[in-house]
Amino acid sequence: MERRDLRASYEEDLNRLKTAQRDAAIAGLENTRNQALSDLEAERASNASLYNQQRSTANAQNRLSAKNFQEYLAQTGRANSGLSAQARMQNANNLNTNINALNVGEAAALADIGRRTTNAQNAYNTGLASANAQIEADYIQNLLNERQKEWERQMQERQLQEQIRQFNENMELQRQQLYSRFSSGSGGGGSTGGSGGSGRTNSNDVQISSVSSPAKFSSGNAARWYVNNASGLTSKNQLDNAIAQGLSSGSITKDDANRIYAVYGL
Repeated sequence: MERRDLRASYEEDLNRLKTAQRDAAIAGLENTRNQALSDLEAERASNASLYNQQRSTANAQNRLSAKNFQEYLAQTGRANSGLSAQARMQNANNLNTNINALNVGEAAALADIGRRTTNAQNAYNTGLASANAQIEADYIQNLLNERQKEWERQMQERQLQEQIRQFNENMELQRQQLYSRFSSGSGGGGSTGGSGGSGRTNSNDVQISSVSSPAKFSSGNAARWYVNNASGLTSKNQLDNAIAQGLSSGSITKDDANRIYAVYGL
């Protein structure tokens, strides 16, 4: 349950990171796009003002040129001549040519601004798609890395469980072998028990004395077991039987048995 909670928490953290990365990418792209669009809009307004001014200047120059030419004709006495009409026509043509050139230039400038505006928007869209793809790829890679780590942890746990199983199996086998050896070497629990009750030992038994203080044991479990089960024993056979029963019941371990024998010097 705890591992699933940790995995869910990790995925939530990844989702928060993905959202933060996407927000940062969008903010950066929008800032770049908006700055470009702002600059282009300022350029558009500047161009409109410039071309309007240039058209006004062309008109003013045309009028001034026409006025000067008319004054010249008047001074020379040709104000009503065909030259005057021809000059007016030429002057009008010049004005139209200049105005058309300005209009064409303005249209080209506006088209260029429009193209760069489209490019700015396309750059934003492309950048956003690329950022989303990269963020999603990083998110998936992080998930895969975590799942790989999770798989490795599970494999290590299985290996540990198998090692524990084998250890317990070996300990059980050793316990059974020790119990079997103690049981077969004691000459029978009944006769030994009788010997323990009467205070006598078999001819091939080793007489032992009780341990003066359980504090000699380095294991509290061994000390408690001694007080409850072996404090009144006087022979090694009795002790062997008691330890074999303790090992069989699981009340002491093999290490506890070795500690008890060591205290007795056996």
